[in-house]
Amino acid sequence: MKYIVLGLMILMLVSCSFFGGVKENSYYQLDYVPTPKEMLNESSYPYSVRIKDFDVSEAYRRNNIVYRQSPFQLRFYNYELWAVKPEYLVSDMLFRHLSAAKVFSDVRRSIDVEEPDFTISGTIRALEEYDNQDEWYSHLAMNMHLQENRTKRVLWSREWDYRKKVSNLETIYVVRGLSELLEYINNEAIADIDSVINSIAGNPKAKPLPATERIKDPVELEILPPPGEIE
Repeated sequence: MKYIVLGLMILMLVSCSFFGGVKENSYYQLDYVPTPKEMLNESSYPYSVRIKDFDVSEAYRRNNIVYRQSPFQLRFYNYELWAVKPEYLVSDMLFRHLSAAKVFSDVRRSIDVEEPDFTISGTIRALEEYDNQDEWYSHLAMNMHLQENRTKRVLWSREWDYRKKVSNLETIYVVRGLSELLEYINNEAIADIDSVINSIAGNPKAKPLPATERIKDPVELEILPPPGEIE
């Protein structure tokens, strides 16, 4: 009997090789490089901040890239996967962007012995591909909060829910669109946070440009608030 089973297994492997082989996983990550013209300050404020790992809505707490064709049904790719879990992808990109923007003299990801002056946290509510027949969209919804650790007060909070139409019906273009949306959101968040910290420091500076003026090719971004369902 065991020889029959072994023979069937060999036959299955040979068949897979003959007819194109086993489909390989594809891994993706969010990525962009903050450019010098996006930097807000020539010098940093003398404060420290920690960026916590973002919370993630349960449906997106996975490596499978999520896609949907309706507000009521989620689907998960089997072979199109995030290289790192979404909570780390988003938090790490904010860390890179905030470090480059030079708002704080010390930007951290981990917990140290000395508590930082501020903490940034947030929740990813949607990170997905949204399909509508022959049109695909990148969809990113999230929020952020800035807390002063000494007083435990939330000094700033903001929500975003954006989508962007992608040019090609391939996952790589959806991920590129999500990266552009995240860059746009981080630009807006950092501009807001810079204003808050500026008021605390009592050292007024020139008001930073809004995100729409600092982001590259803003007209091409086509950011739209998503309706309940794409028409």
